[in-house]
Amino acid sequence: MRTNLFCLTAVMFGTTSVAARLFAASYAGTVTSLALTKPNTTYELSILSETNDCGSSPAWLMLDGKHDVLYCLDEGIGAVNGSLTSFKVLKNGTLTKIEHLETLTGAVQSEMYSAPGVADRQFFAVAHYEGSAVTTYSLDRVKGLFKRSQTFTYELAGPGPVPDRQDAPHPHGVVVDPTGRFVLVPDLGADLVYIFYVDPSTGQLEQLEPLAVTPGSGPRHAVFWTPRGSKGKPKEVYLYLVGELNNSLSAFKVTYSGKTGISFFKSYEGSTYGERVPPVGSKAAEIAISPENNHVVVSNRNDNTFGLGNDSFAVFSCANSFRNVTFLDLYPAYGSFPRQFSINKEDKMVAVALQNSHMVAITRWDKKAGAPGTLLAEKLLDGEIPAVVWDL
Repeated sequence: MRTNLFCLTAVMFGTTSVAARLFAASYAGTVTSLALTKPNTTYELSILSETNDCGSSPAWLMLDGKHDVLYCLDEGIGAVNGSLTSFKVLKNGTLTKIEHLETLTGAVQSEMYSAPGVADRQFFAVAHYEGSAVTTYSLDRVKGLFKRSQTFTYELAGPGPVPDRQDAPHPHGVVVDPTGRFVLVPDLGADLVYIFYVDPSTGQLEQLEPLAVTPGSGPRHAVFWTPRGSKGKPKEVYLYLVGELNNSLSAFKVTYSGKTGISFFKSYEGSTYGERVPPVGSKAAEIAISPENNHVVVSNRNDNTFGLGNDSFAVFSCANSFRNVTFLDLYPAYGSFPRQFSINKEDKMVAVALQNSHMVAITRWDKKAGAPGTLLAEKLLDGEIPAVVWDL
């Protein structure tokens, strides 16, 4: 797909060197295709196309680069329903709607998974923050067509330790374990991580006992870590979990037993500000593993650590058999409210969705620091920007 983009952009920009293409979601109701180019010695971001077909408040994007299909979650802020939309990505960056389906409100993150016994289908799970639910979908990846499979809804007996944010269950993230057998959903409102087993013959999810986490932590997003080169049954697996409400990173050693057995031993919990006191109103958000597989990167929102409207990334060393998790330092996000970020491991760059700056920023990946580095380019867009993904 990148070769096609190069040919297209060479026509559009003359001899301009193309680095990559990206897609950004905006609460203004748009999904924008962006070209990252290098016309001289500096990078530039430019708009290729925009669409309003995702819905009123696009919140999350998933790209299936192999099939040139982009999936968009419409959070449905203030609406009765949210929606899911698939788009065909054309060579010129234009997005053509394939399918649009109403769903529960509050769709904020999703992830794909598969089942060995259903080789012709793919599946994805969606976390619904306001809908207090998890929904799943059966997907034809080639055509970009999908239909709902399951709905899991949740209730709270009473408010949590942070009552204004934990008034109800608020599923916020979805992550699939390294074996592909389990889907995990952090619930910010319930201080739980829901655990589902993937039935290999049908792709249906089966609920298991949830993981209870620190009360008032507000689990938001998570990632798994395994040693580089691990395949099939990795010898070591860790789960890293971001707590939005207490600005925390937690590490859990993962153990498997039998077909459906998975357990978690917490080996670390610390602040995304190290020994510093978290700024009032700050909120941890996104999480990723570094391309070198040795650091955990977390975005902090609304902390103004590097000046007014310039929030931060927190960087930690990973845990394994030889070392514990260690907070290393904070690095600039180059804008306000870095809600989500995406690392381009091939080109060693980071795309940052700066929600309150209404901007997408591109930074260099600093291999030595294991962190987002110098600012390369930025683009102001309409509305708040909750998500951006690379076209890889």
